[in-house]
Parts: sequence; C-alpha cells; structure tokens
Amino acid sequence: MSGERVTLWAKRRAQGAATERLRGEVARDRDEHAHKTIFYYGDSYERVYGCSSAGAGAGTEPRMRYTHILGANGAPQPRASPAASIAAREVATMRGGDDDGDARSRARVDDGATTTRPLSLDDDDDDDDDEIFHIAFEAAKKRKVSAVPDGVLTPRPSANACESTPETSYGGTTKSTGGKKSKARVLVEDGDVRAFVSNMSAKPQCVGVKWLDRREEDNTSPPDFEVDGTLAAVLARCGTTRLYSHQSAAIKAARSGRSVVVSTPTASGKSICYVVPIFEAIMDERSKQSKALLMFPLKALANDQLHKMRRVVQAAQEFKYEIDERMKKHGDATAKAKKEFMKLNFPDIDMKRLERLADAKLAVCDGDTDEAAKKQIKSQGTQIILTNPDSLHHAMLPGHRTWGKKFWGSLRYIVLDEAHTHTGVSGSHVANVLRRLLRVCASWDPTTRPEFICTSATISNPVQHIRRLTTRTPVCVDISGAPSGEKAMILWQPPESEAGGMSAATWFQQPNLASLSGEDASGTQRQRRSPYAEAADIVADLVRSKIRCLVFVSARTLAETVSRDAKANLAKKNPELASKVDSYRAGYNQIERRKLERRLQNGEISALVCTSALEMGIDVGSLDATVHVGVPETASAMWQQAGRAGRRRGASVAIVIACERPLDYHYVTRPGELFERQSEEALVDPHNSAILEIHLPCAAKEVALDLRGDDAVMFTASRDDAAPGMTSIAPNFKAPLHLAIKRALGSSTSARTCVFNKTTKTIECAPNVYPHRSVMLRGVQSGEAWKLLESPSGSLVEEIEGHRALARLYVGCVFIARRKAFIVQRLDIENRIAHAAPYEKFETTQTRERTEVEVLAPDPEQGVGELVSKNCAATRVHLGDIVVSEKVLGYARSDHKTGKLLHEEIWKTPVIAAQYRTRAVFFNLPDEVVNRRVAADALREATNGVANVCGGLVASIAMCDTRDVAGATQLPNPNETGPAAARIFLYDTTPGGIGIAEKVFENCEELWRRALETLKSCGCASGCPSCVQAGRRGRDAGFAKRDSKIVLDGLLGTWLAA
Repeated sequence: MSGERVTLWAKRRAQGAATERLRGEVARDRDEHAHKTIFYYGDSYERVYGCSSAGAGAGTEPRMRYTHILGANGAPQPRASPAASIAAREVATMRGGDDDGDARSRARVDDGATTTRPLSLDDDDDDDDDEIFHIAFEAAKKRKVSAVPDGVLTPRPSANACESTPETSYGGTTKSTGGKKSKARVLVEDGDVRAFVSNMSAKPQCVGVKWLDRREEDNTSPPDFEVDGTLAAVLARCGTTRLYSHQSAAIKAARSGRSVVVSTPTASGKSICYVVPIFEAIMDERSKQSKALLMFPLKALANDQLHKMRRVVQAAQEFKYEIDERMKKHGDATAKAKKEFMKLNFPDIDMKRLERLADAKLAVCDGDTDEAAKKQIKSQGTQIILTNPDSLHHAMLPGHRTWGKKFWGSLRYIVLDEAHTHTGVSGSHVANVLRRLLRVCASWDPTTRPEFICTSATISNPVQHIRRLTTRTPVCVDISGAPSGEKAMILWQPPESEAGGMSAATWFQQPNLASLSGEDASGTQRQRRSPYAEAADIVADLVRSKIRCLVFVSARTLAETVSRDAKANLAKKNPELASKVDSYRAGYNQIERRKLERRLQNGEISALVCTSALEMGIDVGSLDATVHVGVPETASAMWQQAGRAGRRRGASVAIVIACERPLDYHYVTRPGELFERQSEEALVDPHNSAILEIHLPCAAKEVALDLRGDDAVMFTASRDDAAPGMTSIAPNFKAPLHLAIKRALGSSTSARTCVFNKTTKTIECAPNVYPHRSVMLRGVQSGEAWKLLESPSGSLVEEIEGHRALARLYVGCVFIARRKAFIVQRLDIENRIAHAAPYEKFETTQTRERTEVEVLAPDPEQGVGELVSKNCAATRVHLGDIVVSEKVLGYARSDHKTGKLLHEEIWKTPVIAAQYRTRAVFFNLPDEVVNRRVAADALREATNGVANVCGGLVASIAMCDTRDVAGATQLPNPNETGPAAARIFLYDTTPGGIGIAEKVFENCEELWRRALETLKSCGCASGCPSCVQAGRRGRDAGFAKRDSKIVLDGLLGTWLAA
C-alpha cells in the first residue's frame, strides 16, 4: 500500500450481536513539526502522534492516539481510539454529548462490565484531551497490550463514508469531497499560532517577544505513596489514571494531618490535591462522618467544581451497580461466594468503601441557594459543602446552630481555593472570617482541628500568606509536575497618533487629564492610539486566524466597549464572524454567565472580553491566546491570566498591550524584565485594627469572646506575622486587638456593639445588634452604600460603595452606567440617594481634589507606635501612622471627543469624601533641591510629579493594585504651622493599612531608581500620563517633568555625582 494511503481495522459490537469488521481506506495528512498523522473518516478523524513517516502499519506504537467523532451539531466529540480502549481500570476514554445528558456512545472493555467516562479533576480550563489519551496509552504499553487490541470500539462510519477528506477546520464550515458541510470545533495547530506570532512580531508596535520553553511532566511519587485502590479505579473510569508529582506530594501531606498549600502555575491540576483526600476520608469507616468545607472566591468556581466532583460520585454509583449486576449473574449469593467473586474479578476493590463513595452527598450552599434547598442540605447530612467567604460570613457562621455538631464537630478539611486572590483588604477580611470559623468548630467540639488544603497561583511567600490567613503553618508544595506547551509572550505598544481628542486611556484612566497631552522632544503633541482600540483590532485578527482567546480588561465598561468595537471591526469584512465575540463580567446574572461559559466551551464563541472574573479556574475549554489590556499590576496576575490559554503540548500566545501608565512604560522600555517577572509576596494584615474592630462583634455574636484563652491568641499578631525584615517595627503586637475591643465596647467616637459579661468574664454582642449585615468583605468599611436612582422613574441604576462615594456623586456629575450616561441633579444625603437623569451629551466630569495629611504622634492608648526611620541613599525615610482627609473642591466638565474644558465649578465649602487613619512612608526633600535646584513656583508640581510616578510604580515592587496606594505632598508655608521642609507621602489607601507601606519602606530606594529611569526614558518633553501625570491627580503635576527628575536625583544623591 502506498505511503499516502493506509488501512485501519476496527471492530464494533452492538448489544450482543456478532462482531463485524470495517475496513476503510483513509487519507493521511502529516504535520512534520508535531510528528502527527491525521486519519480522516468522513464524519470523524483520528490523530496519532509519533507515527513513522512510512505510515501506521502493524507493529507501530504511536506515543498518542485518539479519535474525534463529529456530533449532531458538527462539533468533534472525542472518543476512545483502539490504543486507548485497553485495561479495564486504566483506560481513559472521552465520551461525547454535553453535560445535560445527551445520548452518549460508551467505550467498553473485556466483557462490557466496565464503562469509562471522562473527568478533568483539575482547575485547568485548557486541559487538552491529548494528555488523557497519552496517559492511557502509556499505561497500556506498560502492560504489554497490543497497540490495536480486540475489543468493542466506538462505531465507525461505513466504508463509503471513508473517502471524504475534509480541510483543516477551525470552527466554520468543513468542506468534503462530497460537498457536505458541518460545523467543527476550533482546532488550532502549533503552526497557526506560530504564524500569528511571526506576523505580530514583524510590526513596529511589537516591543518584545519571548518564547517560554515547554515543561515536561513529572509523575514521581513520594516513597510509600499510592492512591486507595477503590478510589483509583473510580478515577480511572473518569479519565484520571496517574498523578503528577506535586499532586502526590500534596495528597500525602494532607493524609498526615498537616495543612497544605499548593502553589503552582495555572493548568497544573491543583484541585485533585484536595479531591482525593476528601473522598478518601469519606470512604474511611473510621471517619465516615467526616465533613469538608470548600471555599471558592467566585460562585461560578464552586458550581464548576461541584459538577466535576459529582461525576466521581456518579462513576462510583455506576461501578457499584455494574458489580452488583455481575454478582447476580454469577448466581451464588452467599457471603463467601461474593468474597471469592470480588477477589477473583476485582481484587483491588473494597465494596464497603465503594458504597460510601457512591453515597457521598455534596452541594453548593451560597447566596443563590434558596431556603428550602438549604434545609434539605442540613437535614440530609451533606458531607461536602461548596461555598464562598461571603456566604460563610453572612449565613453559615451566624446560623451555625442550625448546622449543629454533626457538621462543625466533624469538619476535617477546609479547602481555600485560589488563595492568592485573598490579598489586601478583602484578604484581611477573609483571614478574620477563617479565625471565626475555627472558633465555631471548637465551640462544638474542642478536640476538632480541621486542616486547610489551599491552592494558589505562584506567589513568593505561600507559607507565610497561608499562615496569616488561616493561623496554620502549612506544608508547601510549589514545584509543578504538570507539563505545559510553549508560549509566546508579546509586549505591544499602541502607535502614536495625531493629537486631538482624548484616547481611551485618558478617558478611562486619567479623568483629570482631559485637556493634557504629552509632548515629544521637538515640542509637538504626542498621543498614542487607545490601547482598547488596539485590543479590538487584535481580537478581530485572532478571530479571523481561527485562534480562540480571552481578553482581560480592568473595568466592566471596558469589557463592553472592546467587545463592541471588535464586533464592528469583524462586521465590515467578515460579518459571519461578528457573533463569535462577546463580553463577560460580574454584572451579568448567573444564567447569562453560564450560557457564555458553555458557548465558549463548545466553540460558538472565539473571543470573550472579560474582567478578572475569568482569571481563575472556571472551565472555559481549550484556548490558544490571551490578550491583556494594560500590564497586569502583579506578576501573579499576569502569569495566572496568561496560563488560561495553552494546551499542554501545543503552542499559545499572550499579548500584553501597554497603556499610558508609569508601570506600563517602565516595562515598555525594559521588556525583558516583564517576561522574567517574578511573583511577588501576597500582602494581608488580619490584625488591622479597623478590620478587626468590625469582626470582633461578629465573633462575639457567634460565640462569646473569652480573652483569657485561645481567642486572645487567635486575634493577636505574632512576630511570625510581621513583614519580612520588619519584625522590629511594631513591638506592641497586642495594640490592634486592645484598640478594637475598646471601640467595640463603646467610646465617645464609636457606638457600642459589644458588652462585657461580668459573670462569665466574656465579651458578648450587644442585644438587638446584627453586626454581620454591615460588613463588606470585598471593600473598605464606610457605612451604607449610596443608591443612584434614575429620574423620574425612580429605578435603581447602580449602588455605589460608601467609601469615597461623594467623590463620584455630586450635583453636575456625569455618571456612566449600563452603557448610558446620567447627570446627577440632586443628592439626598440623609438617605444616601443620588437622583440622576439620562444625559445625551458626550461629556465627562472630573473632580478637583485636595488631600491633607497629618502625621500622628505616638500614642500607645490609640495603638499609634513610634516612627520607624532609616537612611535610603541620601535621604532619611520614615514609616508611621497618618490621618488622611480627601476633600473634593469642585469639578470640571469637558467634551469627551476634543478634551475641551466646557465648565469648571469650585465650591465655597469643600466636601470631605473620605477621612481615615492609615500607614504611610514619608520623606523630606533635601535642602539643596528645595533652595537651589527647583524654583519655588515649580516645587509643588515637581513634588506632585514624583508622588504620581512613584505611586504608579509601587505595583512593580509589591503585590497590589495602583488604587491601593496614593501619594500626597506638603510644602513649607511660613504663614502657617506645618513641616519645615517639603515632604512627600506614599500611603496605603486602606484604613489601618494592609502592609503596602511596609513594603514601600523596605524597597524605597529601588522605587526611586525605577521612577527616575521611567522619567529619563519617557519620550515626552515635559510630562505625560506615562510618567509625572499618572493617576487620578495627574493634572496637579502639570508639565514639571524636568523638575521632578531633579527631585529624584536629590533623593538618590545622584546629583552629587553630576
């Protein structure tokens, strides 16, 4: 037979009928790079990896082989190939149909008793089918089974259908020689991604490209480790036949009674690290009443994992049923006969353990669960509860008595999925919620000690971070054994455009710069094309190239905008592709989000524009590209987002589009640093007095606080919780707890929420006080939210968080919401309501603000410690507590298209938008700079420029958002009491601080150096949003770039060398 034609034999068995043979002449399409042969069967095709160029004849042992059957909708449905249908408990077979129970073909082995079914047990949205079949085939080779064994296979088409050879299809229509058309799922080969990368890298907007090497898999297990035989058989039926090295290590640590943190990249299969220990505990007779509580940052993640874990339970039920049926056919029902039957046919299976697994009950219990369902969950003794920190705080903990001892007293594992997301203020809240959870468990059974299994993206301090969150010191597993394909990282800078109008970057990120543009060295205006317009064009190109992608933007409005513009781009030349782009954000309801996820999974959508809602492990199928609008502010976020695309043995691409920000410009001039960016430390401060103050009443409401015992230890910081290298900064570790208790018991400035019980010597929540209702885990505590109502209908437009609400809502403000503009007409301060009418004009408003800062003197009674100081280069730097007052002086209205100022109004009485105490780093400018090198009339703009650029670069040294830190300045005023020298502050915008100021203090000199390098390398002549005009107060810096450089030179002492 010629090299272009090969013959394959397949067998088919139908409900006991005799075996019939099919022989088909097939065409071979070889991909030289991947060493892959594709055998087409008309309405199916088989891919074999590692075949010899002479064909796949007898004796050939391909590394990997699997078959796709085109389903009713034309999408390929993976099925077992001959090489995969081997070995009853080691086969890994994919079946077709969707999750709603469509008719499914099933691959059977031996005498038909074993039915296999797939399951992806990891948090890998992009898990490739190749891996599953490779594992199955390798297992088969070890057992020395023939590459094409006899057995029942998925039915193949008739011989006359084997003559058609479709073109390579990517999701449109597939043409065959017979003229038949069918839709097919997107199948992008390495060559397509590489061709796209090659085309992008040839364009002038491409600043840098780096290919990341593929990573080989590691299946090494720890000594004396093996998965329970019964559970292993069930998992094999679900498609999991062996574990990666990090999975085995984590499972062994969890079995030993230790808390565990698995800190490995996206798509490494972290969720199986807790699935196996939980199911093993449920199967164990000694701990058959064990319970597990799984917490996810998003409801979608909880529902996604519930679906996967239910498949394991269903597989156990089916396996048990099949064994029972075979026993019935065996005839002898005596206990001895059953024992002999199991020993002979299923030597590794323990029927009692299998029954416990088949009877396992699991459910999601969150804000979307109705009361009837919650009662049923409690009454039936559900063993595995999947929820989120918000539901735990608002419902489960305050209502813990309705769950009772059977749940809290038997809780063995607490899973904290995506633990790296719990940072900053929300992470500090979650840390206190977890402490309250441990208190509740101990109140029901003092001997109960649940351990934590935490999963996290790669961060530099996983052990310390988990200890701060959970109080447990975990075993750390941070070396991944999962394989990964090659990935191209591209840094893209939008091209310069003609001046005039305001870019999207200015409109969305720099609202105070409506009338400002940068200038180049020649003095002409310099403005770059909107990064969001660039993103829309790139998305359209990806869709045309049949490359599926996720696009990450920073705001909900931007998700809608980029999606709309990409659709418009495609509609001009490829109208049939416009429907393949959509947007996804948190504002959509649950039904809309699930629909979008399903459409992306089955290939109906090729590009989905989203916020960080899809950054985590929601299953969205196999993707080949990610687009990031703006450099992600942390390395962990960048690698987490980029990891959403890429098959384990294929190529993928991540495109980072730079915005006009100092952080982005820093990496534009140093792309190598971006591609080699190391994960930062996750910052969280559970002992922040402002956060502790609102959680203590909640804890007292659940179980009375007894500060003579463990409660004092649980809510008090230890020296191990201090930031690295900062153990000497706060010697009075008990101050935050004492201050929070003092405020909770009532003072002249705070209402009483707790009372002291003199009889029991405990602190209890005050009667008729329900503290849980007023706590927001995801934001800064600042009273009730404001409501924006549309006039005259009175319908709710949006709720605005109370913190800094008066900086967003004021009479005359143009507010963008729900793709429409509204103008605020009236404020009802008492009821916290803003009345607004629809506004048709294309205008924007920006506040005129002033920030006043006061350094607090040491006061042990108020928890204010001594200032901490050190020398950085030529400057003395201080770390301490301050009070920040953010005042709104007025506002300006501008034309959105031209940036022209239309109206400005300064109020007689400023409005205090926010006032709070926090932590800050501050330093005085050298006298040489103030008195000789910078003119007095330029000093204010120069110091503001330094504060702006440094604030914009903090995210490059700390794991935070640029909104988590702000800058302020003070200048000497001979007519008023104030500092004797010019002073710059960089402060934590979270009341009480969450550790960002400490991180800036530790790396202050490096921050100054990066700021100076950014100013020197920026192409503008006098200032732009990429340097001194960064942030919401960018206009305060004017065009004092030259003087800002002089200030930084003075701080670093580099002017001495000059």
